[in-house]
Amino acid sequence: MSKLDLASERKNQIVSATVECITRFGYQNFSMQDVAKAAGVSKGIIHYYFLNKDDLMLSVLERVIQGIENILQSNLEGLEDPVKKLKIFIELCADIVKNTKEYYQVSMDFWTQMTQKSEVKEIISTHYERSRETCRSIIEAGIVKGVFKETNAHDYSLFIIASIDGMSLQWLFDKDSCHYDQLVSHSCRWLLAPLLVEGC
Repeated sequence: MSKLDLASERKNQIVSATVECITRFGYQNFSMQDVAKAAGVSKGIIHYYFLNKDDLMLSVLERVIQGIENILQSNLEGLEDPVKKLKIFIELCADIVKNTKEYYQVSMDFWTQMTQKSEVKEIISTHYERSRETCRSIIEAGIVKGVFKETNAHDYSLFIIASIDGMSLQWLFDKDSCHYDQLVSHSCRWLLAPLLVEGC
């Protein structure tokens, strides 16, 4: 194995261990020693590959976001029906809050730093841009196929993602407020209904 490959593998090992620690202990409660133990390395090795905790957390945020985007891509790939595809997109995005806890734990902490850290803003805004683009392309395909009404696909994709974010955050802070899976099911219908051409 080359030095470059070894360095890449070691960094991935540390990032994976950090995600594990965030999930186990919470963002505020884990330490670099916890990460070192989970990764099976010394703290010195961590600092060799990452300048500080913020540098490590940026890599974690990128890793978690990439994982989410990979899930979306693998589930949407090959689907031709825009209605089914948009429904799956909404369901998968809504499921992130339940199934990818570390994403919200990391990104919510970083959201408070956006005004000070341009790198954080760039990572999160790029993720939103790619999500909007995926949603927009599904809507545009539906318009071309005649199953969705003519609409501003860009603006409607903003609306869909904003709705999912708002719903997810409310549930995250107040889990007793609703049955989440049922709310996701309702939301799919509510978000799709204004788009559907009658009879589709």
